[in-house]
Amino acid sequence: MELFDVTFKTLDLALGAAGKRQEVLANNLSNVNTPGYKRLDVNFDGELAKAVDAARGGDSKSLDSLRPGISTDGSVEVRADGNSVDVDQEMAYLAENNIRYNALVQLTQKKLDTLKYVISDGRR
Repeated sequence: MELFDVTFKTLDLALGAAGKRQEVLANNLSNVNTPGYKRLDVNFDGELAKAVDAARGGDSKSLDSLRPGISTDGSVEVRADGNSVDVDQEMAYLAENNIRYNALVQLTQKKLDTLKYVISDGRR
């Protein structure tokens, strides 16, 4: 039995992806006035879900090799100067990512608290 199971690996990967997404969103905002700049985003949720399913089926290597990918977001409208960053939308994405990150930290802390409780034989 592994001490850090699929849940810990998943939380670790999700926290890393949220951190990477924060960097990408900040980069988008810093380039809001750069002509021709195309908005970037982190694609990870779908890949993580597939890897978790595979890991629960016995393929633990799928989580080990998983990394968040950065891609150009082609679904947004481009301004006349060729830039595709919308400040209001980026700020909303930042808020959403912040909430997600905080939730992941809380889940990780709960998981560690449970592990600590088990290790101490249920004594607080």
